[in-house]
This record gives sequence, C-alpha cells and structure tokens, in this order.
Amino acid sequence: MNTNTLPATVLAAKEKFELACKDASALQIVSNFGAAFTAVNVIALLREAMTDEVMDKVFMPLMNTKIGFLTDRNGRARSGGRAPLPLYTRDIVRDCIIDAVTIGLLPTGNQFNIIAERMYPTKEGYTSLLRKLGVKYFIDTSYDKGQTQNFAEIPCKINYEYNGEKNGFSIIATVKKDDYSSHDQLRGKAERKAKKALYEYITGCDFGDADEQSSVPIVDCEEKKRRPVGGCGSRRNKGRSECRAYYWGYRWATHTSPAGTNGRTNGAKRASQPAASTGRSRK
Repeated sequence: MNTNTLPATVLAAKEKFELACKDASALQIVSNFGAAFTAVNVIALLREAMTDEVMDKVFMPLMNTKIGFLTDRNGRARSGGRAPLPLYTRDIVRDCIIDAVTIGLLPTGNQFNIIAERMYPTKEGYTSLLRKLGVKYFIDTSYDKGQTQNFAEIPCKINYEYNGEKNGFSIIATVKKDDYSSHDQLRGKAERKAKKALYEYITGCDFGDADEQSSVPIVDCEEKKRRPVGGCGSRRNKGRSECRAYYWGYRWATHTSPAGTNGRTNGAKRASQPAASTGRSRK
C-alpha cells in the first residue's frame, strides 16, 4: 500500500500506532516498576489510532493472511459440512491487536493468532520476543515419545544465555495430533512450546495456550542448580522450591529446588533426560 495515497486521518493514526509500538518496548524490560503507567499510555494511544476507518482500511485486510495474522475463523466450511463461523468482528480484532502490541508483537509476520476470541503468540511471536530480550538459545527438539493416540509427547532440550548467565533445562512438550499430523508439524508445535517455556522461565509471564484445556497436566521435575530469575509476576520467589506441577501442554524434565529440599512437588517423580535428537533450533 502506497502511504502517500492514504487519507490524512489514516496517516495520523499510523504515527500514533508507531509511537505506541515504541513505548510498548519499555514493557518488555524485566522488573520495570513503571510498567502500569506505560501500559495505560500505550493502550490509550492504540485506541485513538485504531478507529473504525483505520481498522477497515489497514488491519482487517491482514486477518487470515500469512503476512498478517491467522484466526480460527477463516470463512471456510467446518468439518462435517457445517456452515463456516462468521469472521471476527472489528472490535474483537482491535482488542487482540492491542493485547499483542502491548507485549511486543506486531500484527504482521504471523506473530500471533486469534483463537476463541483471544490473542495467542505463535512460534514466530516467541522468536521475536526472545530476540528483543537479547536471549541467545539453542533448542534440541526430538520426536514423539508418547503412547497416546491424540497427543504427542516430544522432549525438548533448551540451552540459553541471558544477561551473562548460561543455563538450560528440558521439557516434554505435549501437542495435539491426528491421523494427518506430520512429524514436522508436531515438532514445529513442540518448538513453539519450548520457546514459550523459555520466555516464561526468564520473565515469569504466561500468555496461555489455545489448546491447554485439551492437554493433560503432568507433574515432573528434577534438581538443577541455578540462580533465581525475576520477572513480571514471576513464580520463582526466594526460599521456595521451583519444582511444581507446571501448566498444560508441557512438563519440566529439568528444574530447580533450593538446598535442603528433594526437588519434588505433590509427589512428583524424577524424570530421566531425553535421548539425543536431531531437530535443532539455534538463535
């Protein structure tokens, strides 16, 4: 789109949107105690910029495109020949874009999806978030080790360097599968969960999973010595064991507990290290 042909109102909105994106970058700083004030300003700027006219001319055409963002309502017929669900409304898309921008994502490059009217960062989104934090990492993604028909369990080993600290841990990524799921698709989903786990491990921020209600909770942890990491509402408080029943969709295979504890929560069993694998992601 040639910006010179855009109406003046849209060009003014573009400046506000760019300013909001710039201000939102301050929210990505771990332990930013003024984040609430910045967030209010960012949201106000975005709502001023994203008028109905701007939504219709700029952002709605990006919906359900790879260059923009994907949703679970794409206008196609559903399984069993059922009629397609209506596309998401302007208001829902606006709210999801605001949610995305405030955490450092953009409405381009498939950095987030809209599923069940909520925004969820994609693998590309977590790649962008980790890059903005300056995290260097190496992810070794294995193959399905699970025995269930509808879910794959894929071990992922994560090594990273952040603020001069080198460390690593492992997870078992649980992802949904069906008869048409390929190994590459499953491992791509597992890589997303690994990046999500790394981002949460560093910042303490959890943006949820679209399929977490269909996954199974697994308790598993192992002792590993490391320094505590702070972050936005981090659950890793001093004096507490960092082993826990962790979320839906993946489990920790390696985690931390302070001296004097056995590194177990709710009777958690110690996991063995996953076998070496060939799938790798380095950043």
